[in-house]
Amino acid sequence: MTGINRRNALGAGAAGLAALNMRPLRAQTAAPALKAVVTIAGRAYEFHEEAGQDLGDYTPPSQTFVQRCVRAEAADVPLTVFFRPDRNSERVEVVFELGRVFSQTPANLGAYTAVISRGPQVLARIDVPEHYWFARWRWQSAPRPVIADTRKLMRYGLLPPYELAGPSHAPAQALKLMPLPSGDYVDLDIVTQFTAGNYNNASKLLMTAAEVQARTTGAGNADVELAVGQSTYTVMRLAGVQAYMPNTGERSDIGPVTEPQAKFLQTWDKGALELLMSQAEAAGTMPWHIRDESQSGPFDFRRYPNATWYNAANAGSPQVKTAGSPITLDSAHQPALSYVPFLLTEDAYFLEELQFQATWNWGALPAQYRPSGVQPRLLAWNLRTLAQATRSTQAVTPKWLLDCSYWKTQLDQTRQWFEQNYVYSDRPERQRFHVVGVLENSRGEPQAPEGTWVDPWQDEFLATIIGWVIYMGFSDWKPAFQWAIHSTIDRTSGARGWVRAYATPYRVILRASKTAPVAQSWAEAWELTKSMTGKTVGDPDTWAEDDMTYLTYTRGALVYAVKLGMVEAAEPLAWATKQIQARKWNVAAKWRFTEV
Repeated sequence: MTGINRRNALGAGAAGLAALNMRPLRAQTAAPALKAVVTIAGRAYEFHEEAGQDLGDYTPPSQTFVQRCVRAEAADVPLTVFFRPDRNSERVEVVFELGRVFSQTPANLGAYTAVISRGPQVLARIDVPEHYWFARWRWQSAPRPVIADTRKLMRYGLLPPYELAGPSHAPAQALKLMPLPSGDYVDLDIVTQFTAGNYNNASKLLMTAAEVQARTTGAGNADVELAVGQSTYTVMRLAGVQAYMPNTGERSDIGPVTEPQAKFLQTWDKGALELLMSQAEAAGTMPWHIRDESQSGPFDFRRYPNATWYNAANAGSPQVKTAGSPITLDSAHQPALSYVPFLLTEDAYFLEELQFQATWNWGALPAQYRPSGVQPRLLAWNLRTLAQATRSTQAVTPKWLLDCSYWKTQLDQTRQWFEQNYVYSDRPERQRFHVVGVLENSRGEPQAPEGTWVDPWQDEFLATIIGWVIYMGFSDWKPAFQWAIHSTIDRTSGARGWVRAYATPYRVILRASKTAPVAQSWAEAWELTKSMTGKTVGDPDTWAEDDMTYLTYTRGALVYAVKLGMVEAAEPLAWATKQIQARKWNVAAKWRFTEV
């Protein structure tokens, strides 16, 4: 699809919302070369588009733009500048990355100034307070506009099945898919097939600028300000995303999507859109942008299968060195900052962010331990990011991106590892209880002795994500989902010996001591858990705890089970929904899935 004119389309970026006057797509014409001058401690370094390496063009599935990418370097500084002008509009983007894998000693940069010009015209001057090793930032003349129809993205399974609220969505539409034998899905409304790496007839996902404006509501809701700290983005800042990722608790940036993303997907609220886009830009602050400078794309484990940045001496070959920064990365508590913004805009910067994040996750462990993880939530969020990268990437990409087959190989390796270690495992806790947590790794607690317990609320994360992965079109994950959801159904059915008043407790005790045999049944596990944690039961069919947060995770997993045709999940889902509604519990937007 070519020649599209998107006038006054709504977009959001570092400066917040902006009404864009996007010019019609036009044939490429000669334009003055771009230049960036970076001044560090009084010394100027020049980066020239005309002297750089052309890495190829990116064209999104909708073909609404064509973006160049030229890589430029300067002597004596480990900065890399990527000039990315559009070929068919006047939009310009310039990306600044710090770090080298195979040269330079890792070190953060202090304050510097960047001046971007095109020929004699100065486009921007940016004062950068600091720059972390393996972090990046960009200047763009205009943000990409929102062009995607989120309801159709949900129909295709590219987004979770969220409830739709607000005037822009009334009346709510039933979101239905027809599965194909290939594992892909056909939208019954527009009968268009999507496959990983190939969005056929992608124009069906687009909206006109007028439709975008009509759906976007007025001023942002106050309750969308759920992030910690400043919610607007500036260079090397976080727009409210946690700097110390290992922080636990029900955080607004952790889940299938972030809370601002979910708010926008359900309501098209302007404040939510501004915040989610600011946080997408803040993903550049994360020190996970590990690029193979010899190949120009994200670090490629096909070339370096034994590489790692795991923090231990001689853990890999090569051992990629990193530098300390105020940001602490952690796969087990990692937010999904870039996928939804990419779907909304098809901005290649966000797709590249997604690939960098998935790359970091893969290299965070030594080769002999990949893919693996001792926490269900780590497996969940890693799988979420990897599946999103696979689903979003086209079969053929320019040099500065890795292609779909690369990510599909890693996704297949992850599935095979999961099946071997869980689905077909002979360990009793995995055969009988279908739990992912490793008993031997559970620490000693006052009400849960060492080596005796698992935390089922984390299993709900994983079951939900696997269900979503299947809806994305990866039907070969069905055995994994059927195995994982077994635990959820057993705890919420009331028919397997576990009292569902505590369907999703903080801990489930599966043996009396670290050396004792694993319980033979859910009834035995309940008795162990009740005796060690002091739980009491009134009505066994009424949720017994004050906090219903964990039950909302359970309900999310059950929604996918019902959507995937598991009839035995219908009654547990109805029960969980009734408990939440009866308590009038305020379910976080990111877990507010529709049952329709």
